Amino acid sequence: IMGCAQIGALGLISIAVLVTIDVSMRFITGRPITGVFEFASVILVGVTFLPLAAVLLTNQQLRVDIILEHLKGRVAATFGLMDVAIGLFVFGLLLWIASVEVSKAYHGRFLLRGLIEIPTWIPNAMIWIGTLMTLVALVLRGIDGIRRLIGQNTEPPYVMPSADREAP
Repeated sequence: IMGCAQIGALGLISIAVLVTIDVSMRFITGRPITGVFEFASVILVGVTFLPLAAVLLTNQQLRVDIILEHLKGRVAATFGLMDVAIGLFVFGLLLWIASVEVSKAYHGRFLLRGLIEIPTWIPNAMIWIGTLMTLVALVLRGIDGIRRLIGQNTEPPYVMPSADREAP
């Protein structure tokens, strides 16, 4: 899961480098580098989907805790499990749709058309991998929620504290 996040981070760095070089070349020569826009578009899919599971496991996602911050114990665990259940449903649907799309794109040899052609199964596979890892993260959070619900309030080893907060 953390490897996917690192790949996403490398993708973000590569987009920045590609765009910087492309803009510099446009300034120097007046011509863009062929394919930078297409590559950046495909890489952006990976930057978006690959880190999702790591974001979830490190509690770095954006959320509003107006009500949840006042809940304690089993009530908080119940709401956490409802959150996990909704996430499993939504990401389960997304995985199913992404599976179909990857298969269609791969077997149909579909291409993203631009100055260069890129097979569409590549960004679709990034969506599939990111979604699968997010489902794994949700299952791990669900296990933690069940532990909390039955009173075993221990932090599992897979929940990683962020660098700017104390460990739970």
